Amino acid sequence: MSTDWDKAWSNFRKQGKKTIFSQFSPNKYVSWNPRRSEYPLSEEVDPIKRIERSNLRLWTSPQFTLVLAIILVTFLLIYTILAPLK
Repeated sequence: MSTDWDKAWSNFRKQGKKTIFSQFSPNKYVSWNPRRSEYPLSEEVDPIKRIERSNLRLWTSPQFTLVLAIILVTFLLIYTILAPLK
């Protein structure tokens, strides 16, 4: 069985040209059709308004309200059980 050295050499050179970034595809991480924001551009660019909106979203979220209610009810329950023992 003979070896085709020209073909082997060209395959070797192709493998040598591969770098870390040759397999990288930015399409995997970038959306070409981002959804539009309902906020004006001035709010999107301003970091303070963006942080305010993020904080407001946290404080008004149903999950935050539920967790806060559970903590409050637990505290009141423990207080009413332990207060008469003193």
